[in-house]
Amino acid sequence: MRNWTSGSAVLVGPPVLRALARSWRFTEVNPADGSRGPLGPPVRRVVQELYALWHQQLLMLTLRHRDQDTAVMISRSRDGDVASRIVERLGFRIVRGSSSRGGAVGLREMIEAAGEGHPLALTVDGPRGPARKCKPGAVLIATRADVPIIPTVAIPVRARALNSWDRFLLPAPGSKIFISYGEPIRIRTDGSAEDLAMWQRRVEAELERLVRVCEAAAGTSWPRMRDR
Repeated sequence: MRNWTSGSAVLVGPPVLRALARSWRFTEVNPADGSRGPLGPPVRRVVQELYALWHQQLLMLTLRHRDQDTAVMISRSRDGDVASRIVERLGFRIVRGSSSRGGAVGLREMIEAAGEGHPLALTVDGPRGPARKCKPGAVLIATRADVPIIPTVAIPVRARALNSWDRFLLPAPGSKIFISYGEPIRIRTDGSAEDLAMWQRRVEAELERLVRVCEAAAGTSWPRMRDR
């Protein structure tokens, strides 16, 4: 039964998710002044980049950037097996690994993907939290691949927040979603633990600032995240 269910999810999931994404109304929020404008087709801002996002907003940003051949890291778990097959069918390049399993291999493959010309995306607090705390993976990848980090936030007007460690957001069909892309952060680090932690805090601070910008545009505020 599990195999049948997983196979059905892989078959049915991508077209259902694509239909859901087409129903959403995306609006871009200027990170500097909060002004709003229509969000055109996704484009690469630089040759390669690393989109940094909170796990809570993963669904919206995954569907927004479908069919971009972006490299994403998905955990080496049973659930990750199914997720990787679905996400691959949404037009992503899959790297298997996480901070808890296969992390070193995953980091190396992400760096290789950047060298091959793929944009990158990483949930910087995933896969298990604590929520809204940037782990070192994004900073390490950006440093070794020599790509900028683009803090990226999406806030829906209407959504259900799951009772999970990150309060994962499921926007309602037809919801308006506000997205903001921060200015590129170029990592320059000496590799020390203190310096890496400083850059992690900088990424965290910019993501939180963009959350506030998008929440103001959406006219809503989501509950603060809680630890697992």
